[in-house]
Amino acid sequence: MNELEMLRLNAVKRFDRFNFDLNNNFQGLLKIAADIYETPAAFITLIDENNQWFKVTRGFDVLSMPRQGSFCTQTIKQNNTMVVSDTRIDTRFETSPFVIHPPNIRFYAGSPLSTHDGQNIGTICVMDVMPKQIDDNKKEYLDILSKQVMNLMELELTYKMLNEKMGQIESQNRALMTIAHVQSHQFRGPLCTIVGLMNIIKEEEYREPKDYLVMMEDSIEKLDEQIHTVVKATELAQNSYVG
Repeated sequence: MNELEMLRLNAVKRFDRFNFDLNNNFQGLLKIAADIYETPAAFITLIDENNQWFKVTRGFDVLSMPRQGSFCTQTIKQNNTMVVSDTRIDTRFETSPFVIHPPNIRFYAGSPLSTHDGQNIGTICVMDVMPKQIDDNKKEYLDILSKQVMNLMELELTYKMLNEKMGQIESQNRALMTIAHVQSHQFRGPLCTIVGLMNIIKEEEYREPKDYLVMMEDSIEKLDEQIHTVVKATELAQNSYVG
C-alpha cells in the first residue's frame, strides 16, 4: 500500500462511524441526483481498503460490496464526475456482479467526495438498469451535489468532535472542582489538628503523652488520604486534557 492510499484511508476512518441517517439532508441530495439523471437508484458511499459501503441509499437497499471491480473505485481516482453510459461495453465493469447479475446495472454516474485536505473518501452516485447518454451540464450538477454532501459530512463531524471535546472539558472541570474542594476544606482539619498538637507538645517542653502521638498519627493518615485523592483527581484532569 502506497503512502497516498494510507492518507486516503486515514481520511475515510474519520467518517467510518458517521451516522448518516441522523441527517435527512442526505436523502434530499440523493433525490435531487436521481431526479437530474432520471435514475431509480442513488447512493452515498465510503470506500475503505477492501469494501465499498453504501451509507445512504435511495431506490435499492444494499449495505456493501467488495471494492475490487466496483464502479466507485474508479470514480475516486478522478476529480470530477465519471459516467458509464453502458456497463456492458466497458471493459472495467463488464464482469462486475452488479452488471452480470441482478440488479443488472447498465448506467452509472458518480462524483468523488473529496475532503478539505483533498482525499477522495467515497462518492455520490446514481445507477439505472437502462443505458443512457448524459450531457455535460448534468455532470457538473453531480459535482456540485458531491461538494454539498462533503460539506454536510464535514459539518456533522466537526459538531460531533465539539460535543466530545465539551464532554472532556466537563470531566476536567469536575476533577478540578474536586481538587479545589479537598484543598479548601478537607486539608484544613488534619493540618489544624497537627499544628495544634505540635503547639501543645512544644508548651510541655516536648514531654508528649502517648495520646498526643496517637492523635497526630491519625491526623497524618487522614491528610495522606486526602493527598491521594488530589493526586487521582489531578491525573483525571490531565487525562481529560490530553484526550
